[in-house]
Amino acid sequence: MPGLATVLIAAMLVNPTSLVVETQRGLDNLSVSFQLLEPLPEAISAALPSGAVVRIRYPIRVRVPRRFWSDKKLWRGDAVAHAGFDPVTGRYRCELVLDGVIVSGTDFEDPVDVRAWLVNPGEIRFALPEGRREATLRVRVRAIYSSSTKLLIFPSVNGTDWVETVVPPVQEEPE
Repeated sequence: MPGLATVLIAAMLVNPTSLVVETQRGLDNLSVSFQLLEPLPEAISAALPSGAVVRIRYPIRVRVPRRFWSDKKLWRGDAVAHAGFDPVTGRYRCELVLDGVIVSGTDFEDPVDVRAWLVNPGEIRFALPEGRREATLRVRVRAIYSSSTKLLIFPSVNGTDWVETVVPPVQEEPE
């Protein structure tokens, strides 16, 4: 089987991860930030200067590993980074929305800055339930550029693969 290991290592080197997920855990909260490493698709880059609203959806899944059963779902949400040109101000309005609530927003004049913001929109922070604050967590994130249906039955999604990060519990400092 040494040949199989060589093939797997070569595949990993050729196709590196296209999304980086970083987590920071406090005693009672979890922060998740993500950054795309691949360039935006041509359709998004072309639509941005035209004034169309551009969206990239980042589904986030947080699970607690269990020993004998499948992982328990702790939290799930959709972070949507969207940017659109405002003709009144002459600026691009960029907002990061988590499940319908605006988490952060900023304005840019240059489309290059907007593209940089779309691939790195900021962090999502949420409180952990009291019973799960000392558990190891698994965080999964991906980026979805667009979604359409073919033949109204089979959905097709353009985006990255899921990236999973294991988050160990916070070690409290002894007094």
